[in-house]
Amino acid sequence: MLSKTMEAAYNKQITAELYASNLYLAMGAYFDALAYRGFGRWLRVQSDEEREHAQRIIDIVVDRGGEIDIQNIDAPGAFESPLSVWEQVVEQERSVTRMFYELSDLAEQESDHTTLVELEWFLLEQVEEERVTGDILKEVKRVQDFPSGMLVLDRELAGRAAGDGLPADAQAGGQQP
Repeated sequence: MLSKTMEAAYNKQITAELYASNLYLAMGAYFDALAYRGFGRWLRVQSDEEREHAQRIIDIVVDRGGEIDIQNIDAPGAFESPLSVWEQVVEQERSVTRMFYELSDLAEQESDHTTLVELEWFLLEQVEEERVTGDILKEVKRVQDFPSGMLVLDRELAGRAAGDGLPADAQAGGQQP
């Protein structure tokens, strides 16, 4: 049985995942409007992944007898530049990581061992999310003043499929995540 405290914390996390999904969808549209279709595609795939995370948490709550209470999801706002978008992506992933840490801390306080096991997957996923988005941000910083460099990076990111971070040739050592 899921405690009401854990249920509320999970529902907060579901709302955060859905916000991230909307944010990345809006960012993808921003890049599409700039004709950076690869950046747009990468962020749309990321949006789908965040929605999948929300669904995974919903399933956990329902399977443990809890109720789903999705709160209002804030609007993403406007974007200033490709660099500022990627800085916001990295900060968003760090924020989600902190939320999962808080959820894990709460589970420890409540001796909710099942939640601790369930959260392990999300915590490991966040390590990858922060690494991949951080790498993209570094690349954008490196090439932002060179239109041809931005186009090359855009093409690399266009190759992302569901479940991928960076294309294999853009990752350190060419290894898949």
